[in-house]
Amino acid sequence: MDATYISPVKINLTLRVLSRRPDGYHEIISLFWKKKGIEGLTIQPHDNENIGDVLDVSGMKVNGENILFKALRWARDRSLIPPLRMCLTKEFLAGSGIGAGSGNAAALMMYLKAHCGLEIENDSLSSVGADVPFLAGDADLALVEGLGEKIRPQVPLKGLRWVIGFPYWRSDTSAAYRGIDDLREAGKLPLLPEDQCRTEATGILRRLRNGETAGLMPNDFLEVVSKGRPEYFRAFEAAERSGALAWGLSGSGSAFFMVFNDAEMSRRTVSLLEREDWVIKTTELE
Repeated sequence: MDATYISPVKINLTLRVLSRRPDGYHEIISLFWKKKGIEGLTIQPHDNENIGDVLDVSGMKVNGENILFKALRWARDRSLIPPLRMCLTKEFLAGSGIGAGSGNAAALMMYLKAHCGLEIENDSLSSVGADVPFLAGDADLALVEGLGEKIRPQVPLKGLRWVIGFPYWRSDTSAAYRGIDDLREAGKLPLLPEDQCRTEATGILRRLRNGETAGLMPNDFLEVVSKGRPEYFRAFEAAERSGALAWGLSGSGSAFFMVFNDAEMSRRTVSLLEREDWVIKTTELE
């Protein structure tokens, strides 16, 4: 019997990048917010081990190895899992910063947990993708630290909706991290104390819960990703004029988001963005 899961996606309301570790990775302190996306993953076990796992993808093209195969290798080290036939409907562009691929992996984890008895271990699951532990977990809103494995659930934000805009360009996460390192070596991007990063996130949550405008969300990648891309700031100005409570870059980009507490305002903003020739897709999520 097959089962269909809707892949979740996330935005980063705040995203602070800490110093580079000796192994080359960077830890983060980030306020992750999850909503149900629009990509579907249908999974059915089959008994032909000669064929192995089968993945059919429709919609957006996925270059290179799909993260689902990486997730399956991780899961098979921990549980007995039969060969799977998977059908994935891709609606979101790769390199957008909303965790779409990680959301597909999270949907697979949900299936394996329900049907194969897989136990989720955040510490090692982050090796599949930094966003996967949060997206595969139960929290809709959390302060996420480390490499994505340290998750502190927060009380959900109610009654707010997202508008996500996707520009025609993509972001390279590795290059964006290198850009942060370069800016810090040049003394152009401060490294904030960890307690200040947490206090910042808490304050933003308080304002949004009170229905107050929080403005441009702090994201250390913005200075790197927005270089030569003034379109971002035109979008942010439009968000402010349209009555958004918050706006910013999600992850390392390239997608940007706006948060509204009024459905009509968000719909009008979607109409405005669809007239921009540099925005190739918009999505509104409740």
